[in-house]
Amino acid sequence: MKVVLSIQIIIFLFKKIMKNILVPIDFSKASRNASGYAVSLAKVFDASVTLINVIPPAVIIDDSILATVMITQAEILENNKQLVQKEVEALSKKYPAKITGLVQEGFPADIIQEIAKEKHADLIVMGMKGKGKSNSVFGSTTTTVIRKLSFPVLVIPEKAGYSQINNITFASDFDAEMEVDRYSLLQELAKKFNSQVHILNVQKKDSAMNADEVIGKMKTNVVFSKLNHEFQAINERNVEEGINKFIENKPTDILAMVAHRHNLLERIFGKVHTKKMSYQTKVPLLVLQCK
Repeated sequence: MKVVLSIQIIIFLFKKIMKNILVPIDFSKASRNASGYAVSLAKVFDASVTLINVIPPAVIIDDSILATVMITQAEILENNKQLVQKEVEALSKKYPAKITGLVQEGFPADIIQEIAKEKHADLIVMGMKGKGKSNSVFGSTTTTVIRKLSFPVLVIPEKAGYSQINNITFASDFDAEMEVDRYSLLQELAKKFNSQVHILNVQKKDSAMNADEVIGKMKTNVVFSKLNHEFQAINERNVEEGINKFIENKPTDILAMVAHRHNLLERIFGKVHTKKMSYQTKVPLLVLQCK
């Protein structure tokens, strides 16, 4: 496969500035923790934060109870609007950032995507409940957003607090087809915090990189050439275990991965939520979209 490293890659450096952050909330401890993280990050970038609470549509079985259901749904909407406003006020007192909030009815992933487009969101920040709580609606929504939306998503574990982003571990499968602009948010974070970027590749024992992966590594090296970065390769049969072992032994403030079909993240988020990186990781997980 003949691939030429474009001049565009070489000159592509930090064109984008993070201005708008969207934070879906459900008033749980996990989502409040994510809100606090998002607002702290927004302060660093002088960005705006929008809190969005989505109420699923009412399920009506019998026409005779239509009026009751509509009244109840209207009450829920009004109540949640008040709760969102309280969240905005509480965060505004604690963090000097531009924060607004809204409530909408609909299917969570669809509404989040709609609002993200409307607000030109540069990043979606979502909380994730811990392992053993995977049957929650919010946890399910987080993984659905990661898999289906085209926006970068930062997943904040329930017990992960905001801190200076000194070290970033970027778990990469060296995809040669990755578009360079998809790295912009990761570049931006690393540049802003002067972070050390550990580019991690997990290989099965005794397996060598194929030609596409070699090209992908070269491309990745060019993209991160003006950042503090280093390549790390480890042998591990299970990709998840390999990543977890690495971040247990290497200081990591954010773990970054790419979500494109059939790669390591697709396998991790594929079917069920019980043994996924979003529940296993104890550090924030930044998911970059391939397309």
